[in-house]
Amino acid sequence: MDLMHNIEEMKAHLKLILKNLSYARKIRKKYVKTDNCITFRPARRSDLIKIKRLHETLFGMQLLPWLKKIYFFRCSELCSVAVDENDNLIGYDLYFFEPSEYSKKIIHELYIGVDENYQHKGIAVRLRQYSASCYEDGVITGISTLARHGNINALRSAQKAGFGILKESVKPRAYYMFKALKHR
Repeated sequence: MDLMHNIEEMKAHLKLILKNLSYARKIRKKYVKTDNCITFRPARRSDLIKIKRLHETLFGMQLLPWLKKIYFFRCSELCSVAVDENDNLIGYDLYFFEPSEYSKKIIHELYIGVDENYQHKGIAVRLRQYSASCYEDGVITGISTLARHGNINALRSAQKAGFGILKESVKPRAYYMFKALKHR
């Protein structure tokens, strides 16, 4: 029984990987923004190790293996980073295409993280705003995200970046938030 479950899970992940690789082609503007000695830019493949390390530090878990595969091939389309003047990673914003949102051309913000030394300085808000501006005027109609109940910082950060609460989700207990984008 476990073998069948594992095979089905692998098939589902493969389908998710292939859809994301297909949908995440040339979907964002490639520009760089510098604000108060912090540079916001698309992630490079060389940033992935730093992103993984910071993610483990902040969330106490690794990125899922299927996400690593997607980001290996589409990091510049699906990941934004904030770096200091020495190009040290201080924050990241990770996206993917959620199956229930494929047909609506909505991209989902899965993780946003800021190094503990830089938290509470508005970097997450500016990183979200930067990412949204990269997807503006393209094929993406909006950005969705979840803010878990009890995580007031994530909720406020998303709201300051222009996201509004649309509904509550039960699993996980979170607010489903959305930001509409101008699109072609």
